[in-house]
Amino acid sequence: MSRQRVFGVLGALLFCGSGVLFAQMETSLSTTHTGASSAAYYYISKPGEITMSVNLWGYVRNPGRYEVPISTDLIQLLSYAGGPLREADLGSVRIARAVRREDAIRTVEYTVNLDRFDKLDEKARDIEPGDTIFIEAPAISWVDVFNIMTTMAIITAAVSNAVIAARGL
Repeated sequence: MSRQRVFGVLGALLFCGSGVLFAQMETSLSTTHTGASSAAYYYISKPGEITMSVNLWGYVRNPGRYEVPISTDLIQLLSYAGGPLREADLGSVRIARAVRREDAIRTVEYTVNLDRFDKLDEKARDIEPGDTIFIEAPAISWVDVFNIMTTMAIITAAVSNAVIAARGL
């Protein structure tokens, strides 16, 4: 096998390997999830009960807009939504709330750690009318890192074998 052929094979391996790597990265870093795919409105209340509307977005079984009793807390809302998905990052649940101060309305955002919801104080559990709750997935998981490292090792082994074969000629 000539050197040109070896380097041609090497180039093809690198090109294909980098395509696999980037496809894996794109798949592992995507924001799609297996929850409900269309917008939904849920009304959960008894007749005559005072309600509030809140939005629940992200990695829950049934994201959407919820009309719930005014006494509903964050844990109950997540239960109404079918619970968080397996990928959900409960350590940093974000809540966006419109706050009126004087003549201006500002959006305030704060983070709640639901990994230990039994340790939450009541104020952290409270939700208010119009709140939007975001439950996201971690940016990258250990499984994603392992998959990327495995692909890099395969590419490195292929390059090493091609270089060794080229030197042997």
